[in-house]
Amino acid sequence: MQDSGAKTAPAVYTDVTRENIQALFSDISKQISQASFIAIDSEFTGLALSEASLEFGFNTAEWNTRATDMRDMYKAMSSVAKTHALVSLGLSTFVPTGDNAYHVYNFNLLLQEQNTHLVNPASISFLAQNGFDLGKQALQGIRYFSGPNPMPLESRSADINIEGELVRKVLFAMIQAKKPLVVHNGLFDLAYLYQSFFGPLPDSYESFVFDLTGMFPAGVFDTKFIAEKLIPGTASYLAYLYHKSERDQRVRREQGNEALAVKLTKILLYEKSDVETKRKIQPKKKQDKTKLDPKRVEEVEKKQYKPYCEHFAAFGHCMFNDRCRRSHDINFILDCQEKEANESSTEPEAKDADSDVRQNGKRKRVDEENAHPSKILKALNINPKKVPVSQKSEPTSLETTKLDDNSNNNTTAYHTAAYDAFMTGFIFASLRIQHGEALDMLKNRIYRMGRGAEPLLIQASAYASASTTYHQTMKLIDEISNQESVIESTEPPAD
Repeated sequence: MQDSGAKTAPAVYTDVTRENIQALFSDISKQISQASFIAIDSEFTGLALSEASLEFGFNTAEWNTRATDMRDMYKAMSSVAKTHALVSLGLSTFVPTGDNAYHVYNFNLLLQEQNTHLVNPASISFLAQNGFDLGKQALQGIRYFSGPNPMPLESRSADINIEGELVRKVLFAMIQAKKPLVVHNGLFDLAYLYQSFFGPLPDSYESFVFDLTGMFPAGVFDTKFIAEKLIPGTASYLAYLYHKSERDQRVRREQGNEALAVKLTKILLYEKSDVETKRKIQPKKKQDKTKLDPKRVEEVEKKQYKPYCEHFAAFGHCMFNDRCRRSHDINFILDCQEKEANESSTEPEAKDADSDVRQNGKRKRVDEENAHPSKILKALNINPKKVPVSQKSEPTSLETTKLDDNSNNNTTAYHTAAYDAFMTGFIFASLRIQHGEALDMLKNRIYRMGRGAEPLLIQASAYASASTTYHQTMKLIDEISNQESVIESTEPPAD
């Protein structure tokens, strides 16, 4: 990604694998207990069931994860989470060090479910294209059995049993900490987290919601839903909100207002694989352009008279991918949007964005011949040579703006669950500074794909009750906590 003039620093995270989870577990638990809030993100092998073999005998009509009725949607989501697997869990703990200041510890837990499970080809391709090391996941992923009831299946391998117990205790530590949990478009994250480490998902949507209220009594905050409510009219996908939040905090700091200060802290250095050290996406192989109708490409591009891809700016993806001739660079998009906003504020006269651009206060007609991006850039007084094109600025290649001068790590992290969790937490902290108590009015409302105005409400209903899974697992958590307390009380004091 080309620099848009802002200082940048890497996202720092600790990879947690089967080789180091025993050494890191106490540190992870400590940071969870000290955090002001915890942000998570996860990667999994499927969001839906598509093109399933007829041999499975699935009734695909019941697997509609975008169903209008919440009960039907939950049934489909539950089926997906029970038959697919969690492959990575990102955990970002924001430990307060002062007013609006945090030390942030990011952990990337690489996971390998031991139950036989389904893999959606589109999901696994997405992970591979975005730098996820499938080889490392197979060789070093933390092994666990999904759907413990209340205890997971036992393997003949003691190592597998220990790994599964420790990664499950990470969730238990989050539950015991009773801290706010922050997600972004996190309905599936919650379902997979529950199924993988808490227990079998309940049969009913009402029991699932009831259980979540007990697991996370401080509330669950979904930054996608919050952003759409508090910042209407702006894009709400994760990368866009993160870079926008960075800019907002930088402006606040420059204006002398209270602003967010974050120090990224790494627990343990680890040796990276070749894939990780080259995680930045390489240019994709040229695809057969005959698969796209040239007339369709021309038709869509004629409707865009901005130097950046408006569809990508709004939704975070583009139908033409790396063949799009307009920029997908989020920082450049924000630069342009800020310029457009400034021009709009100084130009009270309404303007037709589909046919005109302004130059020196006068309308300049943009016809078919003038619709080339370089001519649009000149009309906006932007140097075309400095514009990052989509082929050179993959949307998954993200860098964090440096908020302090204490980090000297030069490692750049791209699309990982840990980095996405960090971005989620950063957005939440930024929104909390700007909107204060308004966020509390929006907690326990989880964004629903395709039905953003109708979130899932996490609240205990008088007509529902906690599931059997909840009672069994919470009892187990209490027993483990009591055992650990007894062990600590019998240990001799340190010299």
